Amino acid sequence: MKTLKIDRKAFMFFMTLLITITSCTTGIGDGKSKISLSKDELTTIAVSTTASDREKFAAEELASYLNKITGKELSVITVDSSMVPDGTIAIGELSVSSGMISREELGPIGEDGFVINIADNKGAICGWRDLGTVYGVYELLKQVGVKFYAEDCEIIPSKSKLKIPELRLAIKPHYDLRTIFKYDVYFKGITPSMKLGYTPNDDMGYHGDLGAPGERNWVHSASFMMPYRLFGEEHPEYFALNKSSERVKPGEGPPGHLCLSNMEMRETGAERLLHLIEKQENRTSFVVTQGDGRSNSWCQCSNCKALDAIPGDHMTDRLMDYVNYNARVVNEKYPGKKILTLAYTEATSRPPERVMPDPNVMVMYCPYPPQTPCQSHGLDCPENSQGFAELQGWIEKCPDNMYIYDYPRGYRVWYEPFGSFYAMVDKMNFYASNGIKGIVQCVVPTSFTDLFVFVQGVLFWEPDADVEKLIDEFMDAYYGEAAPHMREYFNFMHNEINTRNVHQGCESPNPDLVTAEYADNALVMFDKAQNAVADDPAALYRVELEKFCLLFSDVNQRNTINDELTISMPEHSKRLAETVRIAREMEVIRVGNMPNMMNFKNWLRSVSLLTLQSEPWYYDPGVDAFLNNPENIFIY
Repeated sequence: MKTLKIDRKAFMFFMTLLITITSCTTGIGDGKSKISLSKDELTTIAVSTTASDREKFAAEELASYLNKITGKELSVITVDSSMVPDGTIAIGELSVSSGMISREELGPIGEDGFVINIADNKGAICGWRDLGTVYGVYELLKQVGVKFYAEDCEIIPSKSKLKIPELRLAIKPHYDLRTIFKYDVYFKGITPSMKLGYTPNDDMGYHGDLGAPGERNWVHSASFMMPYRLFGEEHPEYFALNKSSERVKPGEGPPGHLCLSNMEMRETGAERLLHLIEKQENRTSFVVTQGDGRSNSWCQCSNCKALDAIPGDHMTDRLMDYVNYNARVVNEKYPGKKILTLAYTEATSRPPERVMPDPNVMVMYCPYPPQTPCQSHGLDCPENSQGFAELQGWIEKCPDNMYIYDYPRGYRVWYEPFGSFYAMVDKMNFYASNGIKGIVQCVVPTSFTDLFVFVQGVLFWEPDADVEKLIDEFMDAYYGEAAPHMREYFNFMHNEINTRNVHQGCESPNPDLVTAEYADNALVMFDKAQNAVADDPAALYRVELEKFCLLFSDVNQRNTINDELTISMPEHSKRLAETVRIAREMEVIRVGNMPNMMNFKNWLRSVSLLTLQSEPWYYDPGVDAFLNNPENIFIY
């Protein structure tokens, strides 16, 4: 959805800020701008001589945004003593050494919490660790009127004079871990935003940052802990034994399954984990998990099966025994580091019988099919009864060790409207009230992506926040004059899911929602939305991102190739042409994991007679020819 040309992206970012910044510009850049703390003018932002990179970043961010508000340039200075002069905001550990925030105040706020103290003509912002300091800076900016909605949508007030009021806040997030897996893989260049309260990528142990092979996949760590390319030839016994009594090799089933009972493998893998932590010692969480795939990929040797509650079937105890081994090795050298693992698929989705996770082990329960097949309703959906019961079993047995690894999008057909928004809100209510301590989203939905990310970010810190007010606030800022029509479509989509009881799954195509009637009704709403922002390029682009999902799903299900058309050929040609036009604007390449969806031009060929040759497809001259005369589709 965000794969834009660099020049277009820069243009859209500029246009968005131009549109969303408050229009009052009196005094900006006229030499009379002033920022005050109580009585004195704010002149500097200060950090200590030993400030971390994050503390320096927090100071620069504060200075930058205050400059955007007032036009006043603020210096970021280094203070090598405990004295903070009047007119200064101290950032990070300097806040403590200067006595403006006490170490005792930081104790109750948790790892990512922060304290803000603005008093006596100076200020201080400090977190329990430096990441909390960054969150504290963004909170202070919110206090003076800045609004963060998305990477390319912020509201920055314009004031020639800004007074930062006396303030004392201590805030902590509800969840320890709040992140999105592979966000930057599916949405090019987009990462979990600290402005929205997310845990950044660089707080998670990740072998890819050391140059190890693979995209940003820190979840299935077995292939890093024990890569076949390094150990397979000399130590085949480190790897899973299949049902044919042969050790698995790369390309034979899902990657990364190990013989978890092999002690030499455990020792070697633990050494590699310690090396990773040594190189990334400032990071908090590291992952020790099984390979991907289902129970038939696990090791079938007798020693591994002996660790199981039900040999070869219920393998959670086997995994916990292996993970605890690594957690104890880590705890000896790096106390305080968290070791994350997965309760994933039928192999380990059930809670353990004998081996409970160690205190520094956090288990990410996965509401995943077939145990949890419906992602468009909450955990109490009858379709999800098995997974819900398993999760409750985990919470009962391991109440202090539970995280969630959730699946809020479709992975087979990426651009179908996917209604996980309220399902996720419902789940979050359950997680918040049942002691879940961390949430990882396995990417985010392609439908209303930025809205989803914004609201989830708020709920990570404030589980009781008013979701409907958040939706309205976001849509007003994000869609401008089209907000009422986009809200109408958003409500329509989720009402259809509930009224027709549409169950959408993350690992399957989901054609049931977008019927012919659904498409007809929704397109009327989108036409209104487009007309409302015809002169607003940023808002129009955002509306069309959403419309693309609708058009794609409609054309995918009803086209001239499958002979399922329910509308006239001219109307179908018009819809197909708009699908292609928006896809070109978005520079869409891949549209799913189905055989015909690995490339947009292959999908296009599967639903029409339009054949394109160029790479990338949107440079093909046939695109312009088709868009100029879409009703002549049969000639392509």
